Amino acid sequence: MIKVKYCIVGAPDVGLVGAISLSYLIQSLKMEQMGYLESDMFDPVIVVHQGVPETPFRIYGKDDLVAFISEIPLEPHSLFPVSRAIVDWAKSKNVELLVSISGVPIQNRLDVEVPQVFSVGTSPAIRDSLKKEDIEPFEEGFMAGLHGLVVRECLKKGVASAVLLAQSHLQYPDPGAAASAINALNRLLGLKVDVKKLLEEEEEIRLKMRELMQQTGRVMAETPKTREQGIPLMYA
Repeated sequence: MIKVKYCIVGAPDVGLVGAISLSYLIQSLKMEQMGYLESDMFDPVIVVHQGVPETPFRIYGKDDLVAFISEIPLEPHSLFPVSRAIVDWAKSKNVELLVSISGVPIQNRLDVEVPQVFSVGTSPAIRDSLKKEDIEPFEEGFMAGLHGLVVRECLKKGVASAVLLAQSHLQYPDPGAAASAINALNRLLGLKVDVKKLLEEEEEIRLKMRELMQQTGRVMAETPKTREQGIPLMYA
C-alpha cells in the first residue's frame, strides 16, 4: 500500500484540459493502474487500449502520487456521487493535497501564445503556496462541474484542495492549455514533467480528440458551465 501525498483529478470539460493533462501526466510518469470507479450512472461504454478492454474512469499511482482520470464526459447526475467518492477516498488515505485540473474559457484564446493558469485554494496555507509558485488566484466567479463539486466536498470534509484553471478554448481540445496546467502543477508539487512532446503533438491531439470534445460539449450544455463567466452577487 502506497502512502498517498498528492491526488490529482481530471475529466473532460472545457477544452479537455483536465483529461489531456492527466493522460499526458500518467504516460510521462509511467504511472500504473491501481483501481477504477464504476457506476450505473456512467455511459454504457468500455474503452480499449492496445487490445485491452478497460473501464473509462481509472485510478493510477506511482510513489506518493495518485491520479483519477475519466476518458468519458460525466453526465450531470453522476457528478455528485463521483465527487463524493473521490474526496472520501482522499480523506481515508490522509492525502495532503487534492488538485483538480480544468480550463477556464477565454474569447481571445487564439491571441494567447502561452495560456495563463489561475488557481483556487481551500485554505490560506494552500493559497500562499499557490502564490509562492506564481499561480495567480481566480479572484471572482463560479466553478461548475466536477472540479467545483470536488472543492465543495473538500470544504465539507476538511480535505486540503486546490484547483488549477488554464485559459483555454471552450469547445476545442486545447493541448497548449494542458501544457500550461502541467507546468503549474510541476511548480506546485515539485514534479518534473516535460511538456515538450505535448506541444509538439498539439495539432495531432486536437484532431484525435475532436469527437470527445463534441460529446463533452453536449454534456456541458446540460450543466451550469456558463455561470463560470458570471460574477457572484455579493461582489457585483
